[in-house]
Amino acid sequence: MLLIFSYYRMIYTRHSLKLLYGLIICSNFLLVEGIYAGIDSISISNSYSSSTLEAARIIDFSEDHLYRLKDEYQVLMRKGDTLNGISVLARIGYVYSHHANYSKSYNYLWEALLLADQINDHVSIAYLNEQIGWLYSYFNRKEAALKYLQLSLMEYKALIQERKVLRQQLISSYYGLCIFFRESGEYELSKQYLDSCYSVFYSLKSPDFKLNYVNSELGYYYLNQGQSQKAIELLLRQVEYFKKRNENYLTIIYSFLGDAYLMESELDLSVKYYKWALSISEANNSHGNYRPTLYKKLSKVYVQKRDYKNAYEALEKAKELDELLYDSRSFNNKPLLEISDEFRKEKEVQKKLIQEQRIAQLEYEDSVGSLQLIIMLVVFIALVILAYLYIRFVKSKHKSEQALITKSIDLENQKQRELLELKNKELASSALRLIEKDEVIRRLKTAIVDKKESLSDAAIKRLFKSISGSSVQNWEEFEARFMAVNESFYERLNKQFPNLTQGDRKLCALIKLEFNSKEIAQLMGVSIESVHTIRYRLRRKLGLDRSDNLSEFINDLV
Repeated sequence: MLLIFSYYRMIYTRHSLKLLYGLIICSNFLLVEGIYAGIDSISISNSYSSSTLEAARIIDFSEDHLYRLKDEYQVLMRKGDTLNGISVLARIGYVYSHHANYSKSYNYLWEALLLADQINDHVSIAYLNEQIGWLYSYFNRKEAALKYLQLSLMEYKALIQERKVLRQQLISSYYGLCIFFRESGEYELSKQYLDSCYSVFYSLKSPDFKLNYVNSELGYYYLNQGQSQKAIELLLRQVEYFKKRNENYLTIIYSFLGDAYLMESELDLSVKYYKWALSISEANNSHGNYRPTLYKKLSKVYVQKRDYKNAYEALEKAKELDELLYDSRSFNNKPLLEISDEFRKEKEVQKKLIQEQRIAQLEYEDSVGSLQLIIMLVVFIALVILAYLYIRFVKSKHKSEQALITKSIDLENQKQRELLELKNKELASSALRLIEKDEVIRRLKTAIVDKKESLSDAAIKRLFKSISGSSVQNWEEFEARFMAVNESFYERLNKQFPNLTQGDRKLCALIKLEFNSKEIAQLMGVSIESVHTIRYRLRRKLGLDRSDNLSEFINDLV
């Protein structure tokens, strides 16, 4: 006996947390089958809503019925009847939840939610958010569960404002939140929502439905407050209703009664009600999630009765079901234990797609203006590029032309320099001839002087005058030709040095023609020393230093 008791304590400790989960599942399924299944006359304007209510009234949880539902869904979707297709998906998810196959239940529910969101069916969205919230709560994902339950409540309130759902629906939402907060240990909030259920009920002018599900939760509230006798009286009054309307829910009512009789230490009655609850669950293949909790409770009662064999067997059965339903090795529920909120992710993708579609729609509506703007922008860019290319081409062409012009100018200058050089050579040659001519004239004058006895004075004067005039005329002719050839030279010389005398300009012309001092003396009819003196004076007038070369300076004036 001690061995059995020790083993019981070890197993019970190991599964104490799972027992808490079982209690959560028990109470939560009050909502899943409770408000949706038992309130007879909640009529909602959306045709799907009535189908949703039918989903909760399903008594047949067999595999055959699941197959029929799946076939019905395929037929509806081929017809394009999305609204009723959502209803069928919700019913399939509901059946799987009763089989405790939460992974498949979750998949069907969020698939239905996605379809409802696509067609903007807010009645379905409200219901499905609530169901997904409960699936999260089964695995202690309280934040996610509360999020979806509150989303459902907000949707229903909006639908009531739009007169698409009757106000009675608030009882369902408040009832669900009452259970959620009670199982979370927040009893004050739980009682507030329970009171809200009654408040809405009594505010209705002609309520045409029963409060048996809400009364059952009130019975559990009494039980939780230690008022077991009051709980028993209230729960027993609900039994007849559920025998007629929804026998499956008796699994939960009998479980509550078992708890109440256990509190009253009426162990035999407690065992009886626990067994009845298990019998109904197994016979109808419903509330499969609740069986591990019932076996654990039954084992606890057997221990108090000192029936350790039955206690051990019940606890082993609870352990087996626990591992099947909740253990991380369970094939059916492992995806939910690692749930990553697939609907939220899919919803985000859908929102992104909707945003993209909206942007595309806005772009389409403003397509003309946008297209013009784009065309103008493209044209502007093209013009900028063309302008850039054209400017580049013009610059390149200008550079080529400039280079060609420069080359032509250089060639022309080269030609002019060669011509100038040729002319200057001719001038130099002419000047040399003049020098020779002057030399001949000088000798002639000397010879005449030597033989002047044979000539009259008048003849000699006429001859000298003729020779002198010819010499001046020759020089003037030379200077005129030089100025014609070297016009720019004289212009620059006169511009830069306007105070130069005619003799200074003559000396500059001879220096430019590269005559030496002797040749210059002969052309100017002066001595070489006089030429040096004239050159010195010229350097001063030109502002040259001793180090400056006079010939180079004059040549640079061209």
